[in-house]
Amino acid sequence: MPNINTDLYALVDEIMTELKENDLPPIPENFSFYFDKLLETRNDEFRQRINSITPRLNVTSHNGFEYERSLNKGAKAVKLILTQGSNIYKNTALLKKIIQIKKEIVVTNKNHETLLEVTSSVENTLDKFLVSLEKQSASIKELYGTAANSIKNAKKSSLYNANLGVYNKNYFITIIEQERGSCANIPCESSLLSISLSFETMQIEGNKSQANIIRDLGKILTDALRRSDSISYYGNGIFSILLRHTNEEDAEIAAIRFNRLIAESICITDMKNEHILIGVVQIDSCLNAEELLEQSVEAMKSAGIKNPAE
Repeated sequence: MPNINTDLYALVDEIMTELKENDLPPIPENFSFYFDKLLETRNDEFRQRINSITPRLNVTSHNGFEYERSLNKGAKAVKLILTQGSNIYKNTALLKKIIQIKKEIVVTNKNHETLLEVTSSVENTLDKFLVSLEKQSASIKELYGTAANSIKNAKKSSLYNANLGVYNKNYFITIIEQERGSCANIPCESSLLSISLSFETMQIEGNKSQANIIRDLGKILTDALRRSDSISYYGNGIFSILLRHTNEEDAEIAAIRFNRLIAESICITDMKNEHILIGVVQIDSCLNAEELLEQSVEAMKSAGIKNPAE
């Protein structure tokens, strides 16, 4: 197997040449862009070897995902406490009702005064217990409300969709806006893709749920991205991808590749590509970030590149 360093040094030389020809400063961001762009021109074996030794997510991103997963787990735990407290209260109330029935039976039998006294004593004890339990239940509800508000506020400022491991829509809009500014300041082109599946017409292998298919789709797209690209979940089964330093022609090539990967991994019908919807737009300084995102979604819905493989 050839020494990978030799090929890497050759790649670095090409990157520096590209930066000089485009009059771009050799800062890490520009170097990273061209590293990914030129890496796409190499063979599959070389790309796989490079990807195997370079992490896709940095520590900050990883910690962000873990933080939001922890928030979700915390919410579920508090909700479980509330549910358990409610169940205890219901079961205790039921027990009191049963004792009341037994008491009425005892009342009809005047020869069981002692048993009646015992039953009354138990009932009094249960009454006190229920009062205490009601106070505890109120405290749990207050605790849950506080935790729920904290989680809600945290989610408003979050960056990621913790369930899918991608950026959320709101933060992705800020990324698009930043790229829009970069394209205006530096002579480069970037593209925006929106991708989804037509669940109404496609057949799913193994009768998987739609939620599982969306999760699989997100993983397929994330694994296929360059390190300089960004992906988010728009909602309703739609993923949006920012392809940095990618013109319209290269974006369509990327769309073909995404189409093929999805078709091979998810769709199992004879006419696979008809179920994969892809819309592509160029980053335009005349539109704001949100308008660009909506434009790419509309392009996808209108099947502007419904089947880029054709």
